[in-house]
Amino acid sequence: MRSRTILSHAKVPQNLPFLLGNYQYTPLPSPTSIRLLELVPSEDQRVVQCSLRAFELEDAPLFFALSYTWGNPLMRLKSTIAFPKNSHTLNTVPNLSASDPDNGIFSQIYGEPESSKSSRRHSVFCDGRIIKVTSNLKDALRMLASSITSQSPSPTYYWIDALCMDQQNILERNAQVAKMAEIFKKAQNVIVWLGKEDEYTMDALTTIEKVSAVPEEAWSSVPYTSFYDPIQSSTYQRPDLSYHNWLGFIALINRPWFKRAWAMQEIALAKSATVVCGDKTFPWEKLSRTLSFIKASKWYHHLQTEKLRHVKSLQKNAGQYKRILQSKLDVGVGPVYLNATRLKLSKIDSTDPNEQNQKPPLRMLIDTHRFSKSTDPRDKVYAFLGLADRNMAPFRSQPNSLVPNYNLSVQEVYLETARVLMTSYRNLSLLSHVEDPSQTRIPNLPSWVPDYSVKLDPYPLRYRGPSYWKASGNLKWEPNIFSMANGELELTGYHLDTIDQTSILQNESDDPSASWASIVKLALSLDLPYPNPGNHNKSPGRVEVLWRTLTTDIYNKIYPAPPKAGSLFIDYILNLQIRHRLTPWSSSDEFQPHHSPLSESIYPEWRTLLQLEPMESFYSLGKYRERLATVVESMFNGTYSPIGLAQLQHEFDQSGGKRRRLFKTKEGYLGTGARSLREGDEVWILHTAGVPFVLRPQPNGHHRLIGESFVYGVMHGEMQGLSLPRRQITLE
Repeated sequence: MRSRTILSHAKVPQNLPFLLGNYQYTPLPSPTSIRLLELVPSEDQRVVQCSLRAFELEDAPLFFALSYTWGNPLMRLKSTIAFPKNSHTLNTVPNLSASDPDNGIFSQIYGEPESSKSSRRHSVFCDGRIIKVTSNLKDALRMLASSITSQSPSPTYYWIDALCMDQQNILERNAQVAKMAEIFKKAQNVIVWLGKEDEYTMDALTTIEKVSAVPEEAWSSVPYTSFYDPIQSSTYQRPDLSYHNWLGFIALINRPWFKRAWAMQEIALAKSATVVCGDKTFPWEKLSRTLSFIKASKWYHHLQTEKLRHVKSLQKNAGQYKRILQSKLDVGVGPVYLNATRLKLSKIDSTDPNEQNQKPPLRMLIDTHRFSKSTDPRDKVYAFLGLADRNMAPFRSQPNSLVPNYNLSVQEVYLETARVLMTSYRNLSLLSHVEDPSQTRIPNLPSWVPDYSVKLDPYPLRYRGPSYWKASGNLKWEPNIFSMANGELELTGYHLDTIDQTSILQNESDDPSASWASIVKLALSLDLPYPNPGNHNKSPGRVEVLWRTLTTDIYNKIYPAPPKAGSLFIDYILNLQIRHRLTPWSSSDEFQPHHSPLSESIYPEWRTLLQLEPMESFYSLGKYRERLATVVESMFNGTYSPIGLAQLQHEFDQSGGKRRRLFKTKEGYLGTGARSLREGDEVWILHTAGVPFVLRPQPNGHHRLIGESFVYGVMHGEMQGLSLPRRQITLE
């Protein structure tokens, strides 16, 4: 106790750790005990003093749990724009490495997770000894200590992972991580520390206050378009907020805490939660109502800086949000999913049977929160174990699987997770959750094991319609758990064909028409009649095969896509033609006819494609000319609007957009798949797989997974009519 008194009145010398020594953890007395931290009041706010005591979790005194991020808690922006000389922005934006993969756009980055040793630069005095903590935890401890006075009638206890667990003791860490769900359930309150305030915080808090005050029964009456039209505010209860207020909210919601993997468990299981940002405090329920309103009104579509930067009032007066508007930020799915999971779990113990919910299965939690981040990549699995329903797969058949074990490598944890999930569900749907090979970060992972440390982009095709496709029919798969444990996945399947042509993606060429030129070239190379292994009573032309493949044959959640989508595709071609042909003459200053048109070698050959259609076809050149005349006339009359193409563009984006590559096979199938696919890759239909997969043959006779695919004409078991030989293959 004397050391605390001395420290509270003296300046802390730089060599004090050598004088006092580092804190030495005493082993916990039992497997069911935890440590709790008591903060000791100090006259010097710069000095944090505390004490650690062990308790049985069941008999522990009332305590609070802290939820925070170890690294930099603030949203940070960096520019990847090449600014012109003398640009004033050049002096306010950090330099960018020339190797940055996002070169050419502004990108949002988060504080890199600080390593457990190099980032712990600040001293905390615990029972007369030194414990090193990160900058953000130091700030959080000072915030907590400031609320404690020496006149407090009883000790105030906290559970904080970095201090209450001996991070260097792997066995203890394993046991305590497995107990974290119980700890956060037991806590009287969870304190969410978002970090210090910044220049955007007040606008964010204004937004939360006003939106959370809108009654839930009024949410459905708030028009979707009213976000940009506050004039009608007298007719419904619309939150009266400025665009600056909303930008402040976007900035707050993009703080790293909202993408923490552990935040999901910490907030979802909390009896109650309090959010603290600097010296501002508000209950989680207000943020929850704000997020629920945004979801119900679908205003999250508007809350994107890429859209808000076009608002005239913001263009004239961006104020402190100039850099925010130049970035690529949105509300995102993270906070919405975080809140939705908490609301779902809060109903599990409800006495009203209509309100009761089951816990989500582990597979759903891992897939839904794939976007989340963690300092330790293994936590992208471990963070969700405490939330998962133990009565569902994989625990129903493998109750002792996936126990936190930090002695295992990241590769071992991810391999075991994939093995357990695939053998529990006994299908290959997990293969659709393997990221494009170019995105994998964890080295030496088998090609069929998802790298959970990276987000999945694009989403699996099954999210386009999970009940639509059954490429393998009813064929079954029996997993070989022994070979899987060694990193090899033994499969049974059919080699449908080999890829011989591929398209150019939109971001792979400086010319805006190059991608479409390559796509049209693929369509022109198709032989007719198109392969028909299912003996369907139709023979689609090249244009129809093309647009149905580009949309995965889905339009506005309808499968197969209605003819209306084909009509819109003709209009889409018209708009592409206008855009591509007029681009060389476009100028921000004046019309300049001396510019040269695009080279015909990279211009899409739409005319040739349409000429090949039969005269009676809806996609024939004659029908196209009729539609062109109608469109041009409506343009002169001022009645034409391409707004109807928005849904078709949405389908293109969801089906692949810039992230999936179109391909043609030797036998004339058209498909779309992973951006990393290339000529010579093989298209396979595998037992129990809903969609075909692109595999790359290896010199040793094995294959590597490149990704899932949509192949027009073979998505419903039609390949069984081809009499293809069944083969046993191994993915490595």
